[in-house]
Amino acid sequence: MKTKLIYSAVLAITLGTVSGVSVSTFSSPNALAKAKLARVISYKKLSKTPYNVNKGYLYTNPRLNKKAHKASNYLSWTFYATESAKVKKANGKTAVYYYLKSGNNKVKGWIWKGNLSKVVVSTNNNTNNNTNNNTSNSGSSGTTQPTNDYAQQKSDISNMLSIVRTMYSQDQDDVLADFKDITPKEAYDSSDNDLSEVISDMGYAVDDQDNDNGVRMDAQAIQNAYQLFASRFSSLTSIKLAALSSRLSDTLSGKNSDNISDAADNLADALSDAVSNLQR
Repeated sequence: MKTKLIYSAVLAITLGTVSGVSVSTFSSPNALAKAKLARVISYKKLSKTPYNVNKGYLYTNPRLNKKAHKASNYLSWTFYATESAKVKKANGKTAVYYYLKSGNNKVKGWIWKGNLSKVVVSTNNNTNNNTNNNTSNSGSSGTTQPTNDYAQQKSDISNMLSIVRTMYSQDQDDVLADFKDITPKEAYDSSDNDLSEVISDMGYAVDDQDNDNGVRMDAQAIQNAYQLFASRFSSLTSIKLAALSSRLSDTLSGKNSDNISDAADNLADALSDAVSNLQR
């Protein structure tokens, strides 16, 4: 009996030690996780400004420890920024995050300001101001350029997103939905959504639009999409697209009596096919 008592005491001490080690071992990741949270350096009030979200996540707080919403689910929503926070992230870099609320107050959170674009009211006369015709670094004219540079593809996705937001407001939602599953790896031609499909849907939108101002805004957006990719194609494709673009320009300016919707839809259809070949 005495031997059993001694053995039990030793066993209890041993288990206690192991338990103590295990508690310490399992608690350390929590301590490390807390140490890796972003630290808020300063806050700043902002005048209420409308923004669109482009990508990334909205976080529940500026310490960035919990994701609240995926931005790509709300590309067509308008958000309002009221506050900013300068934070030092876990990697040591500083960044500025904006606190956003949707117009209906149902979606809110903190998002990196680099994932935002200001909402601009588009008209016939200023649609070009919202686009970044980034074609100079895409390869020489006359040669189809298969693009495996993800930086270029990310830039194209971002620029096309900006272009779509210059369309007539009633036509934006369906086209913006195409961006939800677009990835840089398959930006131009995939089994799901891609930029060629975005351009194709822009053509459908202008073809279905009855409002004259809406038709013109959609047509100009298609023209801007052409300018974004204009230098990327083979000689034959470039000649064809340039002719369709010229026809659309003449139609928009009243130099010919062609139907604007038809001219824009024809350009969108041809451009969509050309862009899909960039993936190969």
